[in-house]
Amino acid sequence: MNQIQNLIDINENPFVLFNKWYLEAKKKEINDPNAMTLSTISDQMLPSSRVVLLKSYDLEGFVFYTNINSRKGLAIKKNKYVALNFHWKSLFKQIRIEGVAKKISKKDADKYFISRPLKSRIGAWASNQSSILKNRKELEDKIKFYNMKFKRKIIPRPTFWTGFKVDPNLIEFWQDMPFRLHDRVEFNKIRNK
Repeated sequence: MNQIQNLIDINENPFVLFNKWYLEAKKKEINDPNAMTLSTISDQMLPSSRVVLLKSYDLEGFVFYTNINSRKGLAIKKNKYVALNFHWKSLFKQIRIEGVAKKISKKDADKYFISRPLKSRIGAWASNQSSILKNRKELEDKIKFYNMKFKRKIIPRPTFWTGFKVDPNLIEFWQDMPFRLHDRVEFNKIRNK
C-alpha cells in the first residue's frame, strides 16, 4: 500500500527535483536506482525500448554509454529524439524524459571508459552489441583474444563505444497517490529561436 506523498512542487527547478528523487532512490531502491528505460525509433518508424544505466547527469542532461553500432546507437544516429523513463517501485515514483541524444566529447568518454572495471573494458571490445552470435563460445573466444591483446597494456576506448547525453525537452514527475488519483507535473523546455 502506498504511503501518503506530498504533492509535487510545480515551482521547483526540475533538475533539482530530479536530484532529490534520484538521491532518495539511491537510498531505498534495492537494485540499480540508475536503471532507466531508453526508447528510440528505428528508420522504419518502429519503437524499441531497453534498460540502460544512467552514469551521470547535470543541468544539460542525462548520460549513458553504449556501442554506437548497437541497435540503439544506430537508431540514435538516424533519429536523435529519444525518451527515458525511471521507475522506482519502492518509492511509488517515476520520471519520464523526452529529449535529444547527443554524443559526449571524446575526452569525457575516455575518462569514463578508463574508470570502468577491466573486464567491462574488455567486454566493450569483445561484444558486438545487438548482433547475432553463432553461439556463446564466439563471444568467449573474443574475450580471450582481447585479454591477450591488451595484457599488461592500457586498454583504449574503442572508437565505436561512447556516451550520449540526453538534453531534455520535457521532464515529467509522477507519483502514486491514493485511489489512483496520482500526482503528475510536466516541465517543458522553452527554446530560444
